[in-house]
Amino acid sequence: MRRVCVPLFMMVLIAMPVWAQSGPCTESVIKQGKTPTSEDLFSYMPPYGRPRIGRGEVQKANTDSFSKRTNVTRSWADDHRIIPSASGDMAYEYGTQRMGYDENGKHTDFEAAMLIVYRAKGSVCETVALTMHPLEEPPK
Repeated sequence: MRRVCVPLFMMVLIAMPVWAQSGPCTESVIKQGKTPTSEDLFSYMPPYGRPRIGRGEVQKANTDSFSKRTNVTRSWADDHRIIPSASGDMAYEYGTQRMGYDENGKHTDFEAAMLIVYRAKGSVCETVALTMHPLEEPPK
């Protein structure tokens, strides 16, 4: 009996990660960075002043807040994680992101805590919520 149970248990352990990556919202899909936004997208960033709901309202807030920024850079820190649900119908991504940009002749760099939520719609994984909050500079 033990000769049958141990190999069976090992096969289940090996197969579980494959099952967890079966729906539209998999880690590999999210890493590509090409997930469309949902119509009911929720987004909050401090430059908005208040949360924005709906793809059009978020796009307008992005244009109003960020259109003068150039040389924009983003990179994830070591705490970056993508966590898909077992069915792949939802996922979330979080971590610290180092950001930089030029605006009006001034360069700005900062770190921000990020949270992004994804949801499957049919066979497509959509971004449904995004929030960012700059981290305070450590005291000098």
